[in-house]
Formats: sequence, structure tokens, C-alpha cells
Amino acid sequence: QKNYLKRTTCRILTARTGSQALQLCRLDPPDLVLLDAAMPEMDGVSACRSLKADPVLGRIPIVIVTSADRREECLRAGCDDVLIKPFESTAFLERVRRFVPLAERLESRIPVSCRVEFRARIGSYTAYTRDLSAHGMFLKSPRPFAVGTRLQMVIHLPRPRGGRPSEKPAPLPVEGEVRRIIRQAAGSRLLPGIGIRFVDPPPEALRVIEEFIAARRAR
Repeated sequence: QKNYLKRTTCRILTARTGSQALQLCRLDPPDLVLLDAAMPEMDGVSACRSLKADPVLGRIPIVIVTSADRREECLRAGCDDVLIKPFESTAFLERVRRFVPLAERLESRIPVSCRVEFRARIGSYTAYTRDLSAHGMFLKSPRPFAVGTRLQMVIHLPRPRGGRPSEKPAPLPVEGEVRRIIRQAAGSRLLPGIGIRFVDPPPEALRVIEEFIAARRAR
């Protein structure tokens, strides 16, 4: 099922058990939850009941993947839709599109560590990227800025491998908005940080970032 979404802009978090799914939702509330009714430890139906009973998480739409004989049980648990096995990718994507917009990924994202100096109303900070695209970045930072926070950033791209110090790109001033938060939690494998979307980046900064990404991908 995850492969059906690989060409979209979705960020996907996976859990092997119903209890892990609950933990992930509490750490980083998603826009949509897909559960398998037959998940181990806590099955998808029980996980659905727990999520729908939560005053905050209960508003998240849930789709349960199940066999035809458990359809009514899943609906009674409070899920928003049911997907009956077996199914084609078309049926899967139709269910997802009912609740979240799906867009094909047009941007090229690369893993890279760039130093970023950024400023918010509460202070100034320095952190490093996990990945970068022409439209945004994931910034490794244990500080959980609220979604919607605007950041004034300066991105320091690394110079080309083997290049002279004089070839290092000039610092790039860009404004960004926090779109996603992953909080630090004991036992979690998720890297704490913030997903940032650029806000009206200057054309020159955008050009430099796009050329940097293209050069990295061509290596």
C-alpha cells in the first residue's frame, strides 16, 4: 500500500502494530490514518476505537483495510471508510483522496546536511537539514516550533566536493513556514525536527538551490 503513494507528496509514517500506530499519532498527528483490521497486538479495529475516543485525535479520518466479513465491525468502531481486500491501487487512491489531496511529487528532494541559521519571534537558532528541495526542507531540531510559525532563515549550502573555498555558494536568505513537527520521544526511531515550506523564495535563491540539487543528483 505504501508503494501506491510513492509518487505523491505525502509523508508516510508506518507502524507494525495498533499500539505503535497510536503512539505515532500522538507524537505527530497525521492528516489520515490507514489501519489494517488484522494488525498484531492491538488490532486496527481497537486502535480505531481508541483514536476516535481521543478528544484531539478523534477528528482525524480513519480508513480500515479489512475483509468483507468484518466491514460492519469496522464501521461500528467509528472509522470513516472501509477498504475491502483484495483491492487495486485505483481503489486505494480513491479512498485516500476522499480525505486528503494527493499531488504528484514535482520537486526533487535530496538528503544533505546544510547549516541553517534561523530566527523566530522567540529567538535565533542554528540547525542542520536532513533533506532539501526547491520548495522546502526538513530541519533537525529538538525545538518544536508550532505549525504555522514563520522563520527568517539563512541557508549555507556546502561547496562542491573537491572545490576551492572560494566556490562555496553565498548564504541564501529565505523565509519559511513550519508545516510539520516531529517531537522527540523515548524509544521512537523518528528523528525530531520540523518540516519547512519556503514562502515566496527570492528567484535567485531558488535558482541556486535548484542548481545545487541538480548537481548533487548528477553525481
